[in-house]
Amino acid sequence: MATEIDVNEINERIENIHRYLNKHKEYLNSLNVFPVPDGDTGLNMVLTLQGAMANMKNFENQSMLPGEYLKNFAEQMLLNSRGCSGVILSLFMQGFAEVVKNSDFSKQNVYRAIENGYRNAYEGTENPREGTMLTLMRALKEKYAELMKEEEDPIVIISKTIPYLKEVLNQTPEMLPVLKQAGVIDSGGAGFVVFIQGINRELQHNGFGTNGLSVPTLLKIGKATRKHIKMRLSKFKNTPFAHLISNIDFSRIQNSRLQEILQNVRKITTNLSVNNHVNSKKTLQKRIINELEEINNLWNPDIKQKYCTEFVLESDKIASKEQLREMISAFGDSLIIIQAGNKFKVHIHTNKPDDIFDRVQPYGELVFTKVDDMKKQHRNFISDDVIDYRRDKSIFCIVSGKGFAEILQKLGADDILCYGKNKPSVDQLAKGLDNLQAKNIIAAADDGDILMALKYAVSLCKSNVYIVESDNPIALIGMMMGISKDYDIMTMFEEAMKNINTIPFCGIARANREVLADNEMTVRKNDYFAVYKKKIVLSNPNMEELAVEAIRQLANGCGLVTLYKGLPSRKENGLVDRLKEQFPDTDFEEYYGGQYNYNYYITFE
Repeated sequence: MATEIDVNEINERIENIHRYLNKHKEYLNSLNVFPVPDGDTGLNMVLTLQGAMANMKNFENQSMLPGEYLKNFAEQMLLNSRGCSGVILSLFMQGFAEVVKNSDFSKQNVYRAIENGYRNAYEGTENPREGTMLTLMRALKEKYAELMKEEEDPIVIISKTIPYLKEVLNQTPEMLPVLKQAGVIDSGGAGFVVFIQGINRELQHNGFGTNGLSVPTLLKIGKATRKHIKMRLSKFKNTPFAHLISNIDFSRIQNSRLQEILQNVRKITTNLSVNNHVNSKKTLQKRIINELEEINNLWNPDIKQKYCTEFVLESDKIASKEQLREMISAFGDSLIIIQAGNKFKVHIHTNKPDDIFDRVQPYGELVFTKVDDMKKQHRNFISDDVIDYRRDKSIFCIVSGKGFAEILQKLGADDILCYGKNKPSVDQLAKGLDNLQAKNIIAAADDGDILMALKYAVSLCKSNVYIVESDNPIALIGMMMGISKDYDIMTMFEEAMKNINTIPFCGIARANREVLADNEMTVRKNDYFAVYKKKIVLSNPNMEELAVEAIRQLANGCGLVTLYKGLPSRKENGLVDRLKEQFPDTDFEEYYGGQYNYNYYITFE
């Protein structure tokens, strides 16, 4: 039967996996198809784990079954996932955790979990392709199934899959032509292998599970040690408990701090490494007592009130929060009531949330209710949130650059999420959509890597959201210039989709590595290059010369050329003046876009 685990303990282990992934972040970021310094696969995976870890810290000093922990951790990963890599990894973990939520980590059930994780990620990905993270997930499933025939321990099996995963990873350029052309392996696949390596390292070094002493047993050992160690040392040495400590198997104590304390207890009872000076032993004895006291105060596995319950009651029959407090205080503890007019926001820990709702419902309307199982950390919405829509329709834009955010707002966007350098999480996107309080929303992002996270955010949103599948800030400008809020929402969406590709443009960036372009042109590291219709078309070590050549080849007699300056070129001035000299019959305009990775976007109208 599975034993409960201390959330603090497993958080530390997840932190170690996160730290290992973080060490490889820059390597994963560098595996980018274009030599633009915007690769953020590693960063997105790291931030996805980081966001989940931050939310799990709300449940420190509690205990839960390992399967419960993983299920809730996976839910937090999905909420905090960023970019395609973060979302796909979260989907895998969600599928995995769904199977092991019963805390069955037998080799057969771990295989079923891996299989379900792969299926969940594959089905949750639009246009799944070979040569990506999905390929590595399937390879893990297949190799695990093969190794099950000869190994019993799932930890050993996972360890033995890693050489095969590396072989498959090295084959990804043959599966996806764009990787072969760029001369890189798939960054998402590489990130998944690093993730599995991090898990393997933690399993090998610490073990997750099955032979360690349970938390209640560890607590009893700690309390008994504290009780006995307060005796005089000469008396303590002769107790049966001292004999127990001297023979304990430390490998079964998976709390590293308690293990160190008990090792020190053994030292003062057996004279292993503490000299016989009385004061040295007494000092160590006092330190042991203090540390055991601290551990006892930190560990609190017995949750008396299981459900963290919140609700908003709108009532004209309850005069004050003191009256409401009298009505419900007997149902639990940690009661907090905030009053604003005739609305009462209530927080309480209880074992009977339904009884509380039944108690207060005759006095008014329950506007919102939420129940968190503090042992399962499972969000259970007992009734639907009620949203007072402030408008019928809105336009929501998601962009990196502050300049583009200001431009889009002037063009009529109702709200902008300016996410800066790091891709927004599912949770951030969902909150941004809800904050609009609009019944119908058109949402568009300046990066295709945000689309998966946006789609999952929409599934959490109460509004009707129409996603414009854009992938650059110029598309958003084209959308806003061709849309009218006088249309109904479906016509607005159709017009938005129709106008996202109406403005021809190229992007100019500096290469962070050497690459061979489609036209067999070599772009050298630190040279500038121009991307047009998602292909590298020009390269030059001098950015001004490259801009001139790009306009000469791509403008096609356009009367207006607009430059949107990015952060890498924010201190550069005079380019437009020089271009006006080169092209006297063309009108030029320049705006600050603030994009992070492209020196300039240049549009031709």
